[in-house]
Amino acid sequence: MNRRLRVAAVVSASIWAAGCQQGMEGAAVSAPGVPVAVETIEGAPDALRAKVNAEVATQASARRIELVSGESAPRYRLKGYLTAYPTENGETALAFVWDVFDASKKRAQRVSTTTIARGQSQDPWQQIGETQIAKAASQSMNEVASFLAASGTPTETSDVGPRMAGTNKALGFSAAE
Repeated sequence: MNRRLRVAAVVSASIWAAGCQQGMEGAAVSAPGVPVAVETIEGAPDALRAKVNAEVATQASARRIELVSGESAPRYRLKGYLTAYPTENGETALAFVWDVFDASKKRAQRVSTTTIARGQSQDPWQQIGETQIAKAASQSMNEVASFLAASGTPTETSDVGPRMAGTNKALGFSAAE
């Protein structure tokens, strides 16, 4: 009987922890049917580029963002920028920035996220693994989907679009004026 109680306690704790972790990440936002072209994702070294591209596609699909080619007249275009850098407290940060451009090629939104990896090394990218890539892609695609879902029809979108808290500080970039 004690063994069953221990197993039940471990399973319950695991489920509770998973729920807390999922709650910290936030629920995935859906933006169905909005055609978006990913123009570029710059900054990731060649060794990680395929993982980044695959994770972005997976996370976009999970949010029902319709990824299309740039030639098919997408409603929005994304340009992504990644950087890994040491933090002051001995960790390594991965920053992911998306510039979202509307059909007239004006920047409509900037989205940025940062995730942390433990430890530092001479090359910060050596500290970045699949966990940080997945978390950054998930968070950034969630913010992109939030913008897309809130944007309404193309005629309702202003040149700058709605602002999201904290989206203009990563990598020294500033918000569109």
